[in-house]
Amino acid sequence: MTSRSSRRIRIRVRTLAATLLGCALLTGPAVALAGAGPSAKDSGTAAARDIGTKQATNGEWRHCPYTGTHPELGKGHANDAVGHLQCILNKVYGYKNVAMDKIFGDATLAAVKNFQQSVGLTADGFVGPNTWAALHP
Repeated sequence: MTSRSSRRIRIRVRTLAATLLGCALLTGPAVALAGAGPSAKDSGTAAARDIGTKQATNGEWRHCPYTGTHPELGKGHANDAVGHLQCILNKVYGYKNVAMDKIFGDATLAAVKNFQQSVGLTADGFVGPNTWAALHP
């Protein structure tokens, strides 16, 4: 297999994985990610677990404890709320490319836009009340 063919296959696999995750999130976190939580038995959700997703409903409290406020955030912000956002995107929703460095950079922006689009919000990359509400179902 040539290098070009390998690259095309990797791109197609990544595209398929992203598409499947987007479709799952469109059906709603409780439906799409059911069975990924500790109370559920293996109920055919291996695909969801394989792409690193976790149960969104109440999952953020176990994986990303945070007692601060949920301010409006955008690219360039750097604070604990950004770290909380990054934690939720990574540990609850399965985004693997977002560094948890508390800095709202390009990777965080791309993940936020992708998340917003997947839940039917305007994909502007700005984290306001509607995006926080979607992140915390």
